[in-house]
Amino acid sequence: MFDKDKFYLEARPDGIYLGCYDTDFKENDVYAFLKEYSILRYDVKALRQFLKDGKACKVCPRNPALEKEARIIVTLAADKMTASVAIDPPFFTKPWPTEQDIVKSLTAHGVKRGIDTTAIQSLLARKLENDPTVVAMGVPPVEGKDAYIELIKDPDKPFEVRDDEKIDFWSRSTIVTVHPGQEIAVKHPLETGKDGIDVTGKPAKAKKVRNVEFSFGEGLKRDEENPLMLVAVAEGQLKNDKGRLVVLPELDIHRDIDFGVGSIDFTGAVKIHGSVHEGFHVTAQGNININGTVEGADIDSQGVIIIHGGVRGMGKGTIRANGDISLSFGDQATIRSGGSILIQNAILHSRLYAQRTVMALGAGKHSQIAGGRIEAGLEVACNILGSEMGTKTEVIVGLPPQMLEKRKVFTTEIKRCEDNLERIEPNLLLLKKMEAAGQLDDNKRAMMMNITKMKFQLQSARESMQKELDALDEQLSLVRDKGIVRVKEICYPGVVLSIRGLKYIVHEPCKYTSFIADDEKRAIVLGAYDYKFGKPGG
Repeated sequence: MFDKDKFYLEARPDGIYLGCYDTDFKENDVYAFLKEYSILRYDVKALRQFLKDGKACKVCPRNPALEKEARIIVTLAADKMTASVAIDPPFFTKPWPTEQDIVKSLTAHGVKRGIDTTAIQSLLARKLENDPTVVAMGVPPVEGKDAYIELIKDPDKPFEVRDDEKIDFWSRSTIVTVHPGQEIAVKHPLETGKDGIDVTGKPAKAKKVRNVEFSFGEGLKRDEENPLMLVAVAEGQLKNDKGRLVVLPELDIHRDIDFGVGSIDFTGAVKIHGSVHEGFHVTAQGNININGTVEGADIDSQGVIIIHGGVRGMGKGTIRANGDISLSFGDQATIRSGGSILIQNAILHSRLYAQRTVMALGAGKHSQIAGGRIEAGLEVACNILGSEMGTKTEVIVGLPPQMLEKRKVFTTEIKRCEDNLERIEPNLLLLKKMEAAGQLDDNKRAMMMNITKMKFQLQSARESMQKELDALDEQLSLVRDKGIVRVKEICYPGVVLSIRGLKYIVHEPCKYTSFIADDEKRAIVLGAYDYKFGKPGG
């Protein structure tokens, strides 16, 4: 490759002269330069002298056939948004094209708009050879934007954990729950584009933009104040139902509760088709229905709990419900019910508490209570109580010790509030009299405000605890004169019974028996299994 800027050719009346601007060149550069300009026959002697001294020399006579006109090369971009011009330069005496020549050539190629005369003048002034230069520009279209829906709460978004983040994998949940008024998705409206025009004068259409609307069903609606916002109108699970967002009042899980699902905290009812594994929890404001087993997990419902597969507690976790709890079996389980506990088969080495009844009366020889501690407000009934091995089994019926202790705490706290109110009332009256007489300074005024605030706080606390105490007394009234343990088949020795504060230890096997507290004898007596209150003895 040679440098054209080192050499020049000059057409004189007597011939073509070769000169150079820089004597630092190679012989091959000279030959290549001459070949570039189609000078193939030259004066060898004169050329050798030029190679020695670099002085301009006549290399050949003039040949009009080689003196070509300049050529204007016009190129349009594929989208016709630009037009470029390259000048194939003239040779020797032929002139460079003018600005008008270039404009005429552009017009001939259909270029009608956006011609940049300044760019053309610069191209000619610099005499750029075969260097495409943009000399016309169209107005490109301004592209619009499609409308799109942004999910604020995404039911399908995987759980994200940062590299430096520590997380309790047992407590996390992949279930997305929502509340009324919560923002779920926002629509970003489309933005219409603007057409442009190319250098040929034809319009350049902006791409068509697409609109999109919310796709939603039950439990969701457009926000009345902002129609571009989708909000929840119900408590429940947010779910993508074949591209449509819905809020389901019941959570339906078709698998086990494990690391793939995580723990559950739900505002409605929950149905689990599998089991709940150790270390996880399921909390619901509605009922909980579990087809499989519960293994060392926490289950908590404000409604009813049904566990078809039973509970393997392993000494871990607790089953709690405000309503009834029903299960197939229980082993080393802790179960607490605000209603009754119903067991189809055996309940072994477990701690049970029910405000009403505990029943283990399923069909078959495995319907048994053995080991652990069973507490009920009204009744405990089972087919078999205890075991042949004499396993210690505690059964407590009647006034639950926890409720009595709770009542004692409320009574004590209410009394404390009343005593404090009595003490501060005289001081408050005195300060109010001083205020009326205009005798309060800043310190005493601050004291009066603090005492007044304390009075309201004590009154509020007393009223709240009194409501709790009244509700507790109502519950206790249901069991105050009741309490019975029924054993349909056999009660083995080793069972310790406590009914309404009276204690009884079973030393001999008993069949088809009920145990009742006799207030007159101040002892627990035995009666028939189908004993009814109001009848004497058994």
